[in-house]
Amino acid sequence: MKWNLNKIDGLIKCPKTIKVAPTKDMKEENRHRRNDLTLSGNDNQSFRVFLRQSLEFPEDFSVGLEYLSLEGQRIELIRFNGQHDTPLANEDSKNLHFCYHIHKATPERLNEGLYLKHPALMEGPYASFFGAISSFMKETNVANYIDYFPYIKQADLFEGDAK
Repeated sequence: MKWNLNKIDGLIKCPKTIKVAPTKDMKEENRHRRNDLTLSGNDNQSFRVFLRQSLEFPEDFSVGLEYLSLEGQRIELIRFNGQHDTPLANEDSKNLHFCYHIHKATPERLNEGLYLKHPALMEGPYASFFGAISSFMKETNVANYIDYFPYIKQADLFEGDAK
């Protein structure tokens, strides 16, 4: 498959619904809390969302979207991260890792077969893990997320994005 920005953005923004719900409580593993859910999109597309949060430093978290291709590849499209101090080797000195930031796939990386660990491109429009989940679900167009994350409505009030 030849990747371009329209294909990437189309997968990120296409309407999705939660098919396999997250567990009620996040599982503790390797010094992190974690949870996963499966989404369905248009044309029988499948996606996976992963939620990770450090037990030691709660501001260090990831909320990411993977596209599950028909060929069986897991392709990370976008990831909303919290603060952490470890930039990727391929990133420049502007280093967004000390603030809330978003990693997004680029056509160049995907066409080279690099499906994970995309560069940080922008600061995130959130200030907490719950705020990141809310922003992420809206950005990735997940229709029924509030059914599984009812506490997000309350987080939106504190993030200044009440609905």
